[in-house]
Amino acid sequence: MRAVLMERGRLWVDEIPDPEPGPGEVLVRTIACGVCGSDLHAVRHTDTFVATSREAGGAFKLDTFDPVVLGHEFCAEILDYGPDCARTLPVGTHVCAPPMLLRKPPAAVGYSPLAPGGFGERMLLSEPLLLPVPGGLDASLAALTEPMAVGLHAVRKARLTAQDAAVVVGCGPVGLAVITALKAQGFGPVIASDFSPGRRALAQTQGADILVDPAESDPLQHSERRTRSGCVVFECVGVPGMLDQLFLSAPQDARLVVVGVCLEPDTLRPLIAINKELNVQFVLGYSTEEFAETLTGIADGRFRIEPLITDRVPLEQVEATFARLAQPEAAGKVLVEPGA
Repeated sequence: MRAVLMERGRLWVDEIPDPEPGPGEVLVRTIACGVCGSDLHAVRHTDTFVATSREAGGAFKLDTFDPVVLGHEFCAEILDYGPDCARTLPVGTHVCAPPMLLRKPPAAVGYSPLAPGGFGERMLLSEPLLLPVPGGLDASLAALTEPMAVGLHAVRKARLTAQDAAVVVGCGPVGLAVITALKAQGFGPVIASDFSPGRRALAQTQGADILVDPAESDPLQHSERRTRSGCVVFECVGVPGMLDQLFLSAPQDARLVVVGVCLEPDTLRPLIAINKELNVQFVLGYSTEEFAETLTGIADGRFRIEPLITDRVPLEQVEATFARLAQPEAAGKVLVEPGA
């Protein structure tokens, strides 16, 4: 099969053997796969990504320098079953699934040489994790289930109340997923902050109530935020210095939900957070229930995500797309379509 391989920051298209499903596994054809910020990190900062993954452990990690096929935000079509499968879903069914092979030890799809991801024509998935795409739902929209589930999980972890204003700092794909989940859950006002006019425009399409250019004003000092007794800040940038900056700007008793992934060492001044009695919650991924709920929400229109897809590229354009996303400006979600 054709796939985009990544090795220590280098991307190239090559022919590799089709993966063979083991017990309880399913061979699928990739229809569409989103480019995640973690994929960008893996390419730009491979050494740091691998070193940190090895140190931190956990399932979602890149802990090898061997060539891998990235891509974990996907919709696919069932081609065949391996041994010991129930075969509940017919061949040809469009499916989504959390990107994990239930082996011993588990293998993260898109981060392991043993589990090629969606930047290739075919993948392996674990049958117990498969979710059929509801009838009539476009595969491109279904492919956004994984990143939208990240946003839903972050909102659930925030424990918002009707008295809270929500401030989303950073309107890249992660921030947009958080905004989408906030509005789907009926929370507001939502204050969205980003330096990029294009990304602020995307935040507006997802229901952000107030748009702020941080070069002009501090989103945490906006008058609308002061109309609520509580404040929850979603950090969706993931660069050194951002958390300390938010410590300074946050009001007393604010809650900070850290969704952005920062791979570099950072410096924080705890005394600032202590004086304000801030609560800081780090979040990762989602539950299988949240993943399923997100797919259903996309299908029934609660998650309105059509505007988020700003680019579709074939395998041959993945390398150039990663270079372009170094300065994303107005990019929302980029989908790789291996069959294009």
